[in-house]
Amino acid sequence: MQKIKVLMLVNYIPHYRLPVYIRLAERFDLTIAHYADQLLDDADLNFKQVLLNPIFFRGLKFFTENIYKLSSQYDVVISLGEIRVLPNMLLGFRKRNFGLIYWGIGVGASYSKGFDSASTADILRFWLMRNADALLFYSNYPVKKYIAKGFDREKLFVAHNTVLVKERIEIPENKKHFIFVGTLYEQKKIYELLAAYELYLRTSANVLPLIIVGEGEEKNNVQEWIQKKGFEDAIILKGQINDQDILKGLYKNAVACISPGQAGLTILNSMAYGVPFVTAENAITGGEIFNVIHEETGILYDGETESLATIMKKISEETAYSRRLSRNAQDFYFNKRTIDIMVNGFEDAINYANRKRQNYKS
Repeated sequence: MQKIKVLMLVNYIPHYRLPVYIRLAERFDLTIAHYADQLLDDADLNFKQVLLNPIFFRGLKFFTENIYKLSSQYDVVISLGEIRVLPNMLLGFRKRNFGLIYWGIGVGASYSKGFDSASTADILRFWLMRNADALLFYSNYPVKKYIAKGFDREKLFVAHNTVLVKERIEIPENKKHFIFVGTLYEQKKIYELLAAYELYLRTSANVLPLIIVGEGEEKNNVQEWIQKKGFEDAIILKGQINDQDILKGLYKNAVACISPGQAGLTILNSMAYGVPFVTAENAITGGEIFNVIHEETGILYDGETESLATIMKKISEETAYSRRLSRNAQDFYFNKRTIDIMVNGFEDAINYANRKRQNYKS
């Protein structure tokens, strides 16, 4: 049986997406069009690539290539649902012979406005997306919102955003530290974490060190803060770590992963290794925060320094509580958030859009 020809229109191919694309290419004849500096050169890749040339004009994005003509060579086209990329978002208004899917968060999200902040852009977003055959979201959150706006439920799909962790490790009985993983900049509220850790260090009977993994513009300032406080033995600044075996060891022995200001894909990495995630209720997110079920797979708190210090104290002192969170987090990942589950969401949307295209004429 001939595979469905699928074109994906994306910005670039980040390393954490490769497992998704590789598995999609096992099921479909997949081509990925992107505008990174160059094509990925890897003999193990099983999908084709097209390199696009973007043009930026007053906050909008165009291409030197004819996106409609390119799309017309495929059965199904999946485009990121970015409303500023007009050639992609206007595909639904053209007479076409391909099924069209928009994929993404589904609502507005940014560092400045937060997740699903009210915006006049919502009116434009719904108008542009209404002509797609299917919509594919990072989480369940947008589904009810789109139904309320008159979208058919059958055209709304979810591919839960996740990362690949192949091995289900055995969770250690006695863990050794807290961990933060990510870029060091103010929006992630790294200084709130440091302040909470200082308070925790002064009040807990069982102090665990804090390991910080990451680079960024605030790294030197964080290092100076640690030295000024004399916390070199308590807070270990590791820098960026790309070796997955080293990262796995750090995750494995972490009693919790803490990120006050951002709740992204690190959540899924943490959970897969049996590490509950701790973040503020209003943290920056693309929807990944919905994987943090309070006091089941992690902890959501009010954003106050004292609250975070109290949480750290409880996790480090109450072993049964900590172990329960760890087991729940790992079970949640392997039961509900594996790469295969994400790919299944794509497959359902692609098959639906392909059936819808049968009604179109070239």
